[in-house]
Amino acid sequence: MSKLFNLVLLTLFLILFVQAGKHSKKSHEKGKSKTLINKKQNQADCYDDIDSPYVFFGTKTSYRWNRNKNDDEVTPPGCVAQQFWLFARHGSRNPTTKDMIKLKSVLPLIQREIVSNYKAGRGSLCKDDIKNLEKWKFHADVDDGELLVKEGFKELKGIGDRFQHRFRTLLTRPFVNSSYIFQHTDTERTNASARAFAKGMFGKKNIGDVFFQKSSTPDTLLRFDEVCDKWKKKVHANSDALIERTLFEESDDFLSMLQSVTHRLGFFSTLNFSDINLMYNMCLFNKAWHPKKLSPWCAVFSKDDLKILEYREDLEFYYENGYGFPINYEQACVPLKDVHDSFRRVVDNISPNPKGKFYFTHTGTVLKVMARFGLFKDAIPVKHSNRELMKHREWRTSLISSFGTHLALVLFNCTDGHYVTAYVQERPIKLPGCTNELCKFSDFTAQYELFATSCDVEGTCRI
Repeated sequence: MSKLFNLVLLTLFLILFVQAGKHSKKSHEKGKSKTLINKKQNQADCYDDIDSPYVFFGTKTSYRWNRNKNDDEVTPPGCVAQQFWLFARHGSRNPTTKDMIKLKSVLPLIQREIVSNYKAGRGSLCKDDIKNLEKWKFHADVDDGELLVKEGFKELKGIGDRFQHRFRTLLTRPFVNSSYIFQHTDTERTNASARAFAKGMFGKKNIGDVFFQKSSTPDTLLRFDEVCDKWKKKVHANSDALIERTLFEESDDFLSMLQSVTHRLGFFSTLNFSDINLMYNMCLFNKAWHPKKLSPWCAVFSKDDLKILEYREDLEFYYENGYGFPINYEQACVPLKDVHDSFRRVVDNISPNPKGKFYFTHTGTVLKVMARFGLFKDAIPVKHSNRELMKHREWRTSLISSFGTHLALVLFNCTDGHYVTAYVQERPIKLPGCTNELCKFSDFTAQYELFATSCDVEGTCRI
């Protein structure tokens, strides 16, 4: 009897144990399921919900994020502005026709796959981001490759208008052609940018009176790199010159970015960089054309993904247009000589002297000139292996080479002599060799006169 009782108790114990186990498992699975659902529904990092999304896309960054809206008159005590010199990149443009054909033909295929992945329960894009992607269509005309867009016109018009307000006693209205020089490269986007700038500076009524000079061929002032054989051979056409960018594309950071995008979009196999770059290009051009509007393709990337892609371009431009190779900036002496000699003529009172010289060119040219002036030079080179160390780098193309970027220099006649101030993105900066932003002309010439007097592009560029 005792044995039978013990057996019954043991059986009941086992039944209760198994039931408890089942209940525990159900609770665990229910909790686990709830967590997965929350993870999918709780997309607080929905791109559609971000009030201030990341807007820095290297050389394709909209000028809107760099402009200086303060247009108060610049009046250093005891000084009068005598000459204004501007070296500017064109405003926001379309991609090349070749790139637009890719965007128009390939992106819709990727778009459909992303939506299909989402409907199959894969990926981590939120419902609103998917809806925005579903509604996206490529509207640009592929025949309008590299043409200035409406936003680009507004960028340059705004720059001209604000500089006129800052230097209203020098850049006076109405416009007088003999007082100014406008010159641009042989492209629609620089021509249109020059006209936009002039419209902002001198008003709609005066634009018809402005003579816009197209650069001659060969153009050693605004397109010097196109005639520099040494640079074309040793840098531009040399894949080894971009080894740092290549190594970065093989780094853990970059490969993790590829995985990040792949998983976010719900693909099983890692996406190739060509497809990711297409999505990135659509993201950044959308934001350049319409800076304040949401770009559906930007939802594809996390903030860190975008910073990695930004760094990749910084490496490319550092070694192709910046401090990576001396020939990059050594060939850029003609624009420096132009401003140095123009200011020298004013200081020495040699006539005639225009009140303003305005040049419109391209990003690679502007960066090389900035490097020739010694601007935005970091203490150590930008490399594939030091992205974390270079978080606060000077050489950041999003800030120094966006659409509409420019270097402006103004010569002042002050009670104790002549001075020079440089401006980048409409903000004064201190030039190397100067003690202040308002730099003594003697310090300016001590720093740059040798570059001007020894300028020999033909010799520098000879192979």
